[in-house]
Amino acid sequence: MRKTAIRYALYAIPLALFNLLFFLIGGTAHAAPVWISYVWIQVAFLLLLISPRLSRTTENSPVYRISLALISLVYFAVEFVIGLIVIILHPAGVKGPVIAQVIPFALYLFVFLLDLLFVEYASDADKEKEEKEKREKAEKANKADGE
Repeated sequence: MRKTAIRYALYAIPLALFNLLFFLIGGTAHAAPVWISYVWIQVAFLLLLISPRLSRTTENSPVYRISLALISLVYFAVEFVIGLIVIILHPAGVKGPVIAQVIPFALYLFVFLLDLLFVEYASDADKEKEEKEKREKAEKANKADGE
């Protein structure tokens, strides 16, 4: 319980800092492209937080979670840079910023889902290996009891 509370407090720091700076420096009167970029950054941060939890729990799940988190971290960094550029430049139209943010999101989804599929196959293999080891252990125990 304590680790979870500390972890969520740790996650809240960059989110709170970003929101504080966004609203203190820029206020609340922004053009649509700025708000779109703001939301994309928030979504990317949320994806960064939830993505590692999408893998099943197996013997190797920490490794799988790291790969999922790394993909999401790269996407968040790219989205953060694009979002900051849009926020700083205040473009007039919405089309350019949306395209600039949808393309990395589509690439992220493709790579993330591909890795998630790999994680599923690897988790299945881990489960099969665990079950096989349990069966072999039980067979050895039965042989030892029979002798």
